[in-house]
Amino acid sequence: MWRIAGDTGAVGIEIAAAVIIGYLGGRFLDRKLGTEPWISYAGLLAGIGAAIKALLRVIRSYRRDVADLDNDKTAGPNDSPPTKTP
Repeated sequence: MWRIAGDTGAVGIEIAAAVIIGYLGGRFLDRKLGTEPWISYAGLLAGIGAAIKALLRVIRSYRRDVADLDNDKTAGPNDSPPTKTP
């Protein structure tokens, strides 16, 4: 359960970092190439895309972990995993 909380809490920092790094990287390139503000916008969009991808990754992981916890709770002490018959 603590792993779920840690992953969920860290995604906020990951989202902020992705957006900031994308924007600042684009701004740096804009200054070097003299294309202000276009590469900054592209970097910002790339950062937002990376943030969305990180959020979706955490959501999938959370759903999988919750499903595993639910399966563990519903299995009784005499339940065994199904076996394959040849």
